Amino acid sequence: MKPHFNVVGAAVVKDGKVLALRRSDGNESVIHKFEFVGGKIKDGETQKQALIRECWEELSLEVEIGELLNSIEYEYSDCTVTLSIYFAKPLSGYTVKVHEEDKWLYPAELDPMDWAPADRAFLMILKSGHIKTADATTPEEFDIIRSISQSVMHDVYDDKTPDGQIDYMIDKFLSDESILESIKEKGYVYQIIYYNSEVAGYCAYCPAQNYSPDCAEGTYLSKLYILEFARGKRITSKLLSTLRRPVFMTVKRDDTQTVNISKHCGFRIVQTLSTDIGAGYSTDDFLMKLD
Repeated sequence: MKPHFNVVGAAVVKDGKVLALRRSDGNESVIHKFEFVGGKIKDGETQKQALIRECWEELSLEVEIGELLNSIEYEYSDCTVTLSIYFAKPLSGYTVKVHEEDKWLYPAELDPMDWAPADRAFLMILKSGHIKTADATTPEEFDIIRSISQSVMHDVYDDKTPDGQIDYMIDKFLSDESILESIKEKGYVYQIIYYNSEVAGYCAYCPAQNYSPDCAEGTYLSKLYILEFARGKRITSKLLSTLRRPVFMTVKRDDTQTVNISKHCGFRIVQTLSTDIGAGYSTDDFLMKLD
């Protein structure tokens, strides 16, 4: 009977890229192939304890272990393994010690033929994109929402918005007090979006009737901000599929690109809005509807 080993590995992800390590030893099926950092679990170790140890021994890399990506059974010519791969966030730099090459690859660049056979089963999940949302309820999570807003709004709207308006809007509408009031008074849900375990954006929505009595049913999508590295990854379509229809949202009238993308997703313009938001600022939007 072939020996069996419990093995653990880390899909280390940073800025949308995955850390790939090329093996310098092993049998002909794995030598010179890429793999995830990791190794055999020792007696008395949990999977996460083993993974933290392996990351340090192989790379001098400190990591924060995230959720389990998947577990599989795989039979090599000389042994069988139970391989469990976790997402991991790098907390330090690293030094390659036992591998012959390291690369940071976008998921689209993960070619199964370049990887050790057991590791190939996990590549499709990364290539397809593991999308997850989690409700934001703590001050630390509200900080993440504000940080995303700062990044996306300045990136997209700086040339379309009067000086100071973006920071004014973030301070006014995304303070801890404003978020908590929206949750309590209007039934808002704020969710942080994760793509392959990394923070990729956030959304905020509420029952449509709480936005306007004219919207008798459905959902009002107040915000959907996606960081640059995660755009074009089908996050919007997946999120929209979870919301009660019809879905309403407002889009800046002069943001032609977002208006066109929204139309491509099935939204149509139903109203033109101008809103005084204080401090001499106003917003000029389209109210759009997805039936």
